[in-house]
Amino acid sequence: MTPQRPNTLHSDILVIGAGPAGLHAAFYAGWRGLRVRVLEARGEAGGQLSALYPDKRVYDVPGLPGARAAEVAAHLLRQLDGLPVDVRVNTVARTLERDGDGWRIETDQGSCTAGAVILAAGLGALLPRAARLPGADTHPDVRTDLPDSTELGRRRVLIVGGVPQAARAALELLEAKADVTLTNSRALLRGDPATLAHLEVARASGQLEILAPARLLSLGPQGAEVEMDGETRVIRADTVLALGGYLPDLSPVQSWPLDWRGEYVPDGAGGRTVLDGIYVVGDLAQSGGDFKLISVAFAQAAVAANHAAHHVRPELKAKPGHSSEKR
Repeated sequence: MTPQRPNTLHSDILVIGAGPAGLHAAFYAGWRGLRVRVLEARGEAGGQLSALYPDKRVYDVPGLPGARAAEVAAHLLRQLDGLPVDVRVNTVARTLERDGDGWRIETDQGSCTAGAVILAAGLGALLPRAARLPGADTHPDVRTDLPDSTELGRRRVLIVGGVPQAARAALELLEAKADVTLTNSRALLRGDPATLAHLEVARASGQLEILAPARLLSLGPQGAEVEMDGETRVIRADTVLALGGYLPDLSPVQSWPLDWRGEYVPDGAGGRTVLDGIYVVGDLAQSGGDFKLISVAFAQAAVAANHAAHHVRPELKAKPGHSSEKR
């Protein structure tokens, strides 16, 4: 490797994307004893499971029939406990370049180097939708993604949106002693039953105000005006969370010279790409075609991770052996 630049993080294997494919690849590489770093664009791991449909049930995950998507993500993260795996959120991979025998990835948080890279970016970096609220540019603190709830403790927070993340953020902010108001254009909020039940308890006890269905008329420097049942309400807010879901963006990695075929990266045996030491798994891998299934992604991730392990440490065989034979 070339000399490390200041603030460069090094690992044996770097995984781009913390969705099911990326987390399972990280498990296998970590289980083989390699140091693994996972880069995730969003503020939490789980990929599409946690960003797009955390409240929906998933039926094709082996051993977890009918589990909610957020639960599947939690189990995948729990499987990393005790392994040398570091998951970095709010980190978008941008550029790729050779670094001696390995690779360097520049991110919006600094540089990362690794002996091998596993690209598991799915549909792309899931970035929050812009805050398209009237007067959004007049309020001093409008955010579009899940915050660190401890940062907003004891502040007045207005949450706008009915996505599952809105319900979850409301409860987490209440735990942090924030003064929370939740508003949505529709009466129904999305979320898993337990979260929605806790939300209703908080509303009934007066800990939380829910305005739904309601129409946000405008934001201003001090808060917002909301219309509900024909009346206009003024909501004071130090922070506004405009949670409108996420949109996939492949542009950060599509400049990488991987012989792209539209939204797919061609892959050979073991998930190899045209670049030595770069592997692709999950929805991005051309070999999977239209089979955008978690079960397919798991298989690709396991195979690619073990080939990447052998690439980085040739003394490790690509075939990992049976987990039941190891501790």
